[in-house]
Amino acid sequence: MNKFTIIAFFIATSCATRASLEDVLAPLPAIAIASVVEKAVEVSSDNTDSALVRETQLNSPVERVRTGEVPALLENVYPSIPITREDFLNAIEQEVQRRIRPVGEVSLSPLRSLPNLSDYSQPFNVRVSGVPVRLSRSSTMNLNIQVENDEGVVGNWALTFRPHLISAAWFARGHLRKGDVASESDFETRRVDLLVEPDAVNAKLDVLQKHEYSRDLHPGYPLKWSDLNERSLVRKGQVVEVNAYQGMIAISMRAMAQGDGVLGDVVFMRNLDSSKDFSGEVIGEGRVQVTF
Repeated sequence: MNKFTIIAFFIATSCATRASLEDVLAPLPAIAIASVVEKAVEVSSDNTDSALVRETQLNSPVERVRTGEVPALLENVYPSIPITREDFLNAIEQEVQRRIRPVGEVSLSPLRSLPNLSDYSQPFNVRVSGVPVRLSRSSTMNLNIQVENDEGVVGNWALTFRPHLISAAWFARGHLRKGDVASESDFETRRVDLLVEPDAVNAKLDVLQKHEYSRDLHPGYPLKWSDLNERSLVRKGQVVEVNAYQGMIAISMRAMAQGDGVLGDVVFMRNLDSSKDFSGEVIGEGRVQVTF
């Protein structure tokens, strides 16, 4: 076997060995493959010419990572997530919401720039002190805030905010008439700041079911508590059912209401037969109770 035959055989064997290693170790991280290939280069460098060694080195995963051709996989296994100002503000708002539990969603407007926490990673916790008992439009909130993450305390700050209380409220779809029973279909919902519109009615169906309009309302008008009266279960001129009790005796009759009445009101009634007036307590829709 001559010299050229030996060199050709070794090159073929070396390439086959390298291909076999790459096939076997393909699922492993690039750094692991690189260490094996570098060992192969060291062994083969004693028996091959310098051109083959240089080619092997240039194609090795280590060299490809170093030159930027292949990203360093291990650097991205556990990427850190920085704490943004938005994350920081949301955490403060959630803590204030938990402490006060208002009707609506707490929103805070910082009166100066929040600290930059982007050099610190998540997850993190905030501890807030100085939370008021209730929110008020006329006052600001001065809060003492401590931030912690897995590495310990990040910092302490005294921050000032303007509070907001955001909630869905009712707005009239069309013309609404005084005395009509309030209905969900009469309204659409829009988000408002209840600290700016404290008389706005929170958009809850059960609120409407218990009320009637105290005055005419125009389309697009925000419903206020002053626009509602507790719904009358008995109305003036209405013939209602009367349950009269005396001891163990119960009598049912019909009479005409002489005025409006909500649940629990005492209204005057007129006997349809004798035209005599008497009073009774409103106990339900079109129902009055009298006790002798």
